[in-house]
Amino acid sequence: MVTTAVTHARRRWREAVSRLDRARGAKALVAYGTSFGLVTAWAGVHNGIFAAMGCYIDAYGARDPYPRRGPLLAVLSAGFAAAFLAGSLAAGTVWAMAGVLSVFAAVATLFVRTLHLSGPGSYFVVLVAALTAFLPPAGLADTASRTGFLLFGAALSWATAMSGRLVAPHAPEERAVATALRAVADFARSTAGNGGAPDRTAAAQRRAYGAVHAAWSSVADARGRAAGPPPPRLLTLYALALRSETVLDAASEAAQRPDRPVPAAWPAALREAAAAVRSGRDPVRRPDARESGYAPPPRPEDVCALSPGLLRAARDLWPRPLPPRTGPGTELRRLLSLSSPAPAVALRVGLAVAAGTALGTVLPVLHPAWVAVGAAAALQGADRRPPRRAAARLTGTVAGAGVTAVACHLHEPGLWATVATATVVHAVSRAVPAGALFTRMLLNTPVALLLVGAVLPPGRSLEELALYRMLDLALGLTVGLAAAVSVPGVPARAVSAAVSEAVAAAGAAVCERLRGGGADARAEGLAWQRAAVLWDMYASVPAEEIRPTGTADRLWPTLLTVRRLLPPRPPGTGPARPDPGGGALAGAYLRHLADAARQGLPGSPPLRSVTARPPAALAVRHPELYDRLEALGRALRGDALTSPAAPGG
Repeated sequence: MVTTAVTHARRRWREAVSRLDRARGAKALVAYGTSFGLVTAWAGVHNGIFAAMGCYIDAYGARDPYPRRGPLLAVLSAGFAAAFLAGSLAAGTVWAMAGVLSVFAAVATLFVRTLHLSGPGSYFVVLVAALTAFLPPAGLADTASRTGFLLFGAALSWATAMSGRLVAPHAPEERAVATALRAVADFARSTAGNGGAPDRTAAAQRRAYGAVHAAWSSVADARGRAAGPPPPRLLTLYALALRSETVLDAASEAAQRPDRPVPAAWPAALREAAAAVRSGRDPVRRPDARESGYAPPPRPEDVCALSPGLLRAARDLWPRPLPPRTGPGTELRRLLSLSSPAPAVALRVGLAVAAGTALGTVLPVLHPAWVAVGAAAALQGADRRPPRRAAARLTGTVAGAGVTAVACHLHEPGLWATVATATVVHAVSRAVPAGALFTRMLLNTPVALLLVGAVLPPGRSLEELALYRMLDLALGLTVGLAAAVSVPGVPARAVSAAVSEAVAAAGAAVCERLRGGGADARAEGLAWQRAAVLWDMYASVPAEEIRPTGTADRLWPTLLTVRRLLPPRPPGTGPARPDPGGGALAGAYLRHLADAARQGLPGSPPLRSVTARPPAALAVRHPELYDRLEALGRALRGDALTSPAAPGG
């Protein structure tokens, strides 16, 4: 019994260690230790803390390709400096602090959500602004020097975050494509021989589509702003994304049609290809003389192999179906549109931070900034509902504060022991997977306590600070949950608008594909872009709900059926025969569905009464398309509400 428990614990420990992002942890160790240590040695620990605060930008952009990561982290560093300056100038005046912190919280939330910058939302922007706002007011010279130290830490973190570009410039998108191949392999295995449990197969399908969506997003972000053909490695990843899309669509067909089983060799081939891509290699096989292209579904031996023919076809398809590049004006209009969940979420975060700031000022708490930060933390930072986020943060904080209090009671650390301990623990926290919120809070709490404890006034102990840290954060989390109750996270009209726009864009792409016998680049890109917005809506809705509403479950069948209208024509199959009449019929039907989708959520009474069947002529001309259009109609009517749990559920 004891031996079994020990073996199980060892296995769990090995699995946890294997999931650590060691490279990210090492970069955080170098940036944090260098900036914190140098500034502390030169200007004292009071200023070293500001440099350490600048290093918090390393929480962002870890999954973003380098062409996108660099500019966004630079803008975020400027945002840190602006929040720091604004918080410093507002210090000492309650209403000024509440206004400044709420505005920066809302704007940072909009920025991070609109640009899909990976990381904990506006959490650290609020942290930087709140910590400075609750410091004693300082003169302009001191504020300028503190801002300089903060930017020094941010610059070092930026440099280390971008250092990987020198040795592995496509590592982020390689990870995304490898993850997609593994997820598709799991889904294919669950459908092979029709031997998987339905619930398990459905969950594997959702994960596979999510991973493939992330791979496409990563390849699109890696394009940068330069025009012309892609670099050779990016073209390879694009070709593999096309192949994973083809295999995923075939596996989805096999999940519905037992007469079209997935070959048993596919999962192993996909995993082998994923391992090659993750290590920076190509899953290449030598073509033989009989090769004449790829036709769906691929042969087991070709399922993920690269060949000159596949790469040529991918080069001809580039950049379809990637969406067209857009400017800041277009992004801003999309941000403020009815189909965007960002404005409501930003309003909620801003109000929560304002209330937390006011309460932290008037109540007898030791560190009022933690109330405002806790209010923001309850509303963002993980793909789970606010109550679950708050519970994970609170339990992680209690555990971290308890460990810190006990350790510091037994041994009071000196200055450089504080610097070294904070640096190591911060680095380990960055290596922890993003979804391990409890573990992150368990590690982040000692770092925060050590930083603040290094500048505690006489008469205050670190044990007392740890106790107040728990109480202040609990108050902030309560304020955040109250804001989540009072301000709806994602309005139903925004969900309906996203569904309608995705269906309309898919209809235009399908119409052009049938009309001309081939894909129209602009229509395909717009359709994928609208499908991506719908996916973001699907992921956002449960993450902003206090209680499960089932909205994400209603969205999943619609999202899946829209998504299955969009796979590009597999390389090597050649153009289809133009059918303008079929294109007009399919386009008119999908426009009808798009108009209906604006009237309510999938499965609502308005959609049950207005959704019609596809034109019968399409059943003869394009039977597979007819089946998929019929599936979309069923999804909108609510006949297919048998999805697995939604993200964050």
